[in-house]
Amino acid sequence: MDAVFKNLGGFISGIVGLLMSLLGLGIVAEILLGAATPFAVIDNITGLVAQFTNSGFVGLVALLVVLSFLKK
Repeated sequence: MDAVFKNLGGFISGIVGLLMSLLGLGIVAEILLGAATPFAVIDNITGLVAQFTNSGFVGLVALLVVLSFLKK
């Protein structure tokens, strides 16, 4: 059973790593290509941060929790 959880954890970690790489690629593509990109990564990130900051202290705590997950 431990091996199953270890393999599942490795799989999820790999997917998160891949998504973070794609996020970085999307940011670089949007910076280089400007409005020609079919997606708005930077706008989505700033909108997400704005939602957290509009919630006051609770939003700040939620943002810190999300950032702690991303650091792992």
